Amino acid sequence: MKKFLVGFILFSMVVSVIPGAMADDTDKCIWCTEWESYGLCAGQNELVGNVSVRVCGDNLEYKYEITEPGWCISEVHLMALNESPNDTSSSWYTKYVTKKGNPKVGQFEINEEGLCVNEYSGSLKLDEFKLCWGDKLYIAAHAVVCSCDIEKKCVEADEGESWAVGFENYIAGNGTGNPIARYDPYRCLGVANVLSGDRENFTSLGRDGSIELFFENEICGDGNECTPDLEVYEITYNQNKNWKELILVEAYYEGGYHYVGTALNANGSTAVNDSFINYFNLPCECIEKIRITDISTGASGEQVFDYDIDGVKANYWCISEYTCTDECETAWGNGESFPGNNWAMYFEYPNCMCD
Repeated sequence: MKKFLVGFILFSMVVSVIPGAMADDTDKCIWCTEWESYGLCAGQNELVGNVSVRVCGDNLEYKYEITEPGWCISEVHLMALNESPNDTSSSWYTKYVTKKGNPKVGQFEINEEGLCVNEYSGSLKLDEFKLCWGDKLYIAAHAVVCSCDIEKKCVEADEGESWAVGFENYIAGNGTGNPIARYDPYRCLGVANVLSGDRENFTSLGRDGSIELFFENEICGDGNECTPDLEVYEITYNQNKNWKELILVEAYYEGGYHYVGTALNANGSTAVNDSFINYFNLPCECIEKIRITDISTGASGEQVFDYDIDGVKANYWCISEYTCTDECETAWGNGESFPGNNWAMYFEYPNCMCD
């Protein structure tokens, strides 16, 4: 691998400005364009990620993202001016590039070094340019990418941030069917409502019903069977003591679902504000989502089977820790060549700020 401890990307593209949102703020027009993404290439032609940019109000927002395993970002430098780098009398040549047009990345407004991350984002103030509709914004962006080792770790989730936040593939099974609000899948997201005394806010499954839930991050098991990794809260108030509600829990990782366990709620409680908690240990894997299925048995119509999910809590996050090596490459984005004897590219962005 060719080694470059100092490198740069300068890239070019022309896009249409598409306002995303507008709001009045002291007579200034505030809007955001759509994100534009372009390939990030290491060396001369190895695609390792993307660089995305957009103009939002008086700011240029940017994101560097690695998409290929084994690479990390170690340096980020970025600068933007409303003057073309092809114009040797422009401000580029007073500070940001040499007389031959090679960029001085250490002089850029954004100058971050000593990183070892999979993605990096930030913003650059543009208010001094006072751009008008149809003006061009020329962006010079730099990255150094290095080969890196990735270690997955299971860490304790932050309190209050460990509850399920989204769902997909909700199937309402054979249950009472009344009231219809019981079958609203959004009602099992967030903190279990029964903890605050709300016993009406839950999601019913019904026999053969199921739901897939995901969290802010990938989840995992900590390897200690004495500490629960997953908690499923069910509302059980006014439960008939003859009802036996059985659920199957599965974890999705390595491209498929894997068995975690089953739990039987035969609490039979008639307490008005009762909640039954099923505890599970998860495998030591990075889990993308979990699936809960009601597998209660019995003749059709014989029993009422409606496992009522009040909330689902994951106690451990799966995180990645990166360690960069000294095998590094300059990286660049596809576009028009920047002046100078290098691989540099620049990005040309139509833009407007309202007075």
